[in-house]
Amino acid sequence: MDESITFLHSSDWQLGMMRRFLGPDGQARWGQARLDAVARIGEVAEQTGAAFVVVTGDVFEHNQVERQTILRACEALKRIPVPVVLLPGNHDALEPGSLWTSSQWQAHAPEHVTVLTETTPFRIAPGVEIVGAPWRSRRPLSDPAAPGYADLAPEPGIVRILLAHGQLTSLSGGMSDVPTIDQTALEAAVADGRLQYVGLGDRHSTTKVTDRIWFSGTQEVTSPEEDAPGNVLKVTIAAGAIEVEPVRVGAWHMVDHRVELFDEESIKALEDWFAELPDKERTYVRLAGDGSLPLPLLSRLDAMIDAQGEVFASVERWAKFWTVRPAPDAADLESLQLSGPARAAMEELRQALAGGDEGAGAALSLMHRLARDAG
Repeated sequence: MDESITFLHSSDWQLGMMRRFLGPDGQARWGQARLDAVARIGEVAEQTGAAFVVVTGDVFEHNQVERQTILRACEALKRIPVPVVLLPGNHDALEPGSLWTSSQWQAHAPEHVTVLTETTPFRIAPGVEIVGAPWRSRRPLSDPAAPGYADLAPEPGIVRILLAHGQLTSLSGGMSDVPTIDQTALEAAVADGRLQYVGLGDRHSTTKVTDRIWFSGTQEVTSPEEDAPGNVLKVTIAAGAIEVEPVRVGAWHMVDHRVELFDEESIKALEDWFAELPDKERTYVRLAGDGSLPLPLLSRLDAMIDAQGEVFASVERWAKFWTVRPAPDAADLESLQLSGPARAAMEELRQALAGGDEGAGAALSLMHRLARDAG
């Protein structure tokens, strides 16, 4: 191929995904955002002159997504004005009952969308071939990328793009419970001219492995652990050279924030941090905290976090790393002026706290807050 070719690489749309930390309203807005990001990929295709779009696995969250999810996905795909090639991944594998063979997909899939069901090279444009390694089950027995290129030979004048899905051993840390992709073999296939670009999926953060081997990452963030989600890759191949550029299409943010809380000043600093964050309605915050606070300040903290949860998509105390303890002051408790059974319960909790029961401290804090609000 003498002329250059530009295309877009995306993956891991996982349409139909649910996030437990988002309430019904946040979940609905986040689910729509994932579809909106797909539509923005179409806008990027127009702006960049991309000839086609490839999606390297996990288009859907699983094979039993609701009919509405499939129909909305088809509508989003219609907004991409160039051919689109989809690769089944581990979430939407070509197994019995696959959504790719469902009546809903067959009836509504746009004509310009191709689902790779075989490893036979597919001519997508003059001088450009796509080869894919679709997943046929959620648990392959060997390298999931190898079937796509192992039997290929170099073909001069042809740009060949491999679409594959799975983890590289070098990036999985040995934690993958299924066979990983052999990076050395991939690099050898690129070096000897069998492949000119390898588009990978499964890793949700945009990741450069080599100049010609990339994970695109997911189109919209799914977890605070992802350090570079929300991109589509613009890939241009010309005269043996390659240029890969991440283009932002995501709109949401998921943030981890760690704080130490000991006094009013530290709470004010947390309030200021919340105030400065942009796009609050599209941001999930996971808080890790340590420290101890007098009951009035702990009540203020609880009220502030609850209020921020109404403004943001969601604000969650990270249970694994949330160790903010009550430090009740005798004067604080006496100021409640409780009597009868309520005062007896307070005294019992004070004794339990003195004995090291941190749960009693949390209960005292709640009692303090309820009594204060009632007053």
